[in-house]
Amino acid sequence: MRREFIFGLLGFVSVSTISSLLSGSTQLDPDKQLLDWEVGVVEAGNFTYWMSGYPGYGLIIELTSLTGDADLYVGDMLRPGYEPEKNNFSSITCGPDMVHVPASFPRPVGIGVFGHWSHQLSEYSIQVFWDTSAVLSEHQMRLMDKMNGVVVEQETKVREKPVPRKADEQPKTRFLKFTSFLDMVFEMFVL
Repeated sequence: MRREFIFGLLGFVSVSTISSLLSGSTQLDPDKQLLDWEVGVVEAGNFTYWMSGYPGYGLIIELTSLTGDADLYVGDMLRPGYEPEKNNFSSITCGPDMVHVPASFPRPVGIGVFGHWSHQLSEYSIQVFWDTSAVLSEHQMRLMDKMNGVVVEQETKVREKPVPRKADEQPKTRFLKFTSFLDMVFEMFVL
């Protein structure tokens, strides 16, 4: 019975993960750029931890509970907790959870996903976005400098060529994330 439950759960998680991978990600908000995403499972009363080391800009961390109810805790420690002294930011709603991490916050950022006691298992999706709404373009910076009386060097018209990207690079990273997720689920239930 236990083995059938584990294989059923593994099948459900696999199908939902594959469908999300194949559907592709469309970005609706121009002020956010997707940096990383993961899908995971957490048991009631337990934490799953992530770390984000993206330096130099603000982050938006979004947690969506696919099943159950997962809560989000973020801090300057690698293992933030639900106690107030163990996290700097938290979102503990029954729906989607979101935390804004300012650019001045120290890196790496510890991310804790807590499985609420009301559900035996909580499946979640976590996304880390770069908050581009607070970033000024070079042109806006030059205009601000001119308005403040700062001498601006002559603008050069040299444009860098974009680095070509392999067409199959993104699916490989998604496949690697998917296999690491399957490995995590296998270790959690079988070992």
